[in-house]
Amino acid sequence: MKKPDKQREAAELSRLQKLAGMKKPAAFMLITMVVLTIVYIVDEITSNMNSTMQPYALFDFFNITSRDVNTSEYKTALSTVAPLSVASNFLLIITPFYKALSDKYGRKLFLMINTVGMGLGMLVVMTAPNVAVYIIGMLLMMFFTPNDMQVLYIMETAPKEKRATYCFVAKGIALVSVSLIGVLARIFMDSNVPSSWRMVYTVPVVMAVVIGLLSFLLLRETPVFVEERIKLLSMTEEERIAKEEREKKAGQSEKGGVFNAIKFIFKNRQLRFIFIAGFIFYATTFYTSYYSSVLEGAMTTEMVTTALFIYPFFNGLVTILSGFLSDRLGRKKVCLLLGGITLVGVLVFVLACRLDWGPIAAGIAYGCSIGGLWSVSDTLILTMPAESSPSTMRSSVMGTITVMIGSGMFIGQFTFIFLQNFFPMDILFLVLCVPFMLLSLIILMAKVKETKDVNLDEITVDTYK
Repeated sequence: MKKPDKQREAAELSRLQKLAGMKKPAAFMLITMVVLTIVYIVDEITSNMNSTMQPYALFDFFNITSRDVNTSEYKTALSTVAPLSVASNFLLIITPFYKALSDKYGRKLFLMINTVGMGLGMLVVMTAPNVAVYIIGMLLMMFFTPNDMQVLYIMETAPKEKRATYCFVAKGIALVSVSLIGVLARIFMDSNVPSSWRMVYTVPVVMAVVIGLLSFLLLRETPVFVEERIKLLSMTEEERIAKEEREKKAGQSEKGGVFNAIKFIFKNRQLRFIFIAGFIFYATTFYTSYYSSVLEGAMTTEMVTTALFIYPFFNGLVTILSGFLSDRLGRKKVCLLLGGITLVGVLVFVLACRLDWGPIAAGIAYGCSIGGLWSVSDTLILTMPAESSPSTMRSSVMGTITVMIGSGMFIGQFTFIFLQNFFPMDILFLVLCVPFMLLSLIILMAKVKETKDVNLDEITVDTYK
């Protein structure tokens, strides 16, 4: 066991005790939620920018003057960029090591770093002189967006009976704000200027940097982190050694860090089956990277921008409703309900594009579909792992399981990239989504315990044995 730096720990303990003793203003929760909701808006816009702008970026970088996604030129461009962007996800293996640092240094610092980092990623994309730099920018964006530090912040600050409600309401508002991409596209994009897509990134870049810096000034550290850190720092060296011995004897440790988190995930039955269900589920998420290409192939650019403006409202509506339903029905039942909404939404989206039902029908269907998809994803990748992990390693587990579950995306992505050379993209959406979704939900319902209303302060390594 490494000997602690007593002087540094004493200073940290004193600071945290002062912080814990400070009175919270009446508007504390309101200010916290406003800031975190704006951070969530930045996160969701960052997550959606590249898939929305993808056709226009490819038209620009590969000089596709026809601006037609059904041409062999576009398919070649997509086949060139897609594997590189998917392969770049392997670098995300360092994400849990980064996120685990917040278990030691606090949530507040990393909330700022994460938010500003998303802005820098978008800045690289918008100024990229070639495809290689464009992919580097995408990689930066993909590194920072999965960390969802704002979700952990909300879960460790909100009342336990309203955790999912607060999380999903904040996310729902953020998802509606994704319609800003459609608004910005209408303002800045000009079909006669191939590089005009870059200007769509300007406002989100400024927004990310500003709110990232403001979050550090306006927010306090989360109460759960402060309490657990004080508890640890107040222990004598003998008490820490005895605690580690007990954990070692039990075969599990509550200490943060990626390797401890991996060991805990596989030894803990609850987290093990959350991982398996989530890994299989994540294979269905591939279609969110290619919906814009399907729209562009079925409609005019003007109609596509209409669909891009409409879908975030229905995405947000489904997401907000899922938060209320999750706290009322439980995490498992709401996943079953939302999985059904996702599959029906994908089906209607495909039919709307194939049968010329128009951009409004396509936008509503796609919005409902991804509202269900990402709400299930957040439940499996964030909410249930957080409600199944001890506070001292919660961020480590969430960061690690995010990458582990997220790697399931490769199954769907590589299968789609190969098959899109032989079959229509929209048909593959259905063919690949249905079996993966159903298998994931069966495992979740059969093997995972409900986590609704669990007290985060009382979770130990033995809670879900």
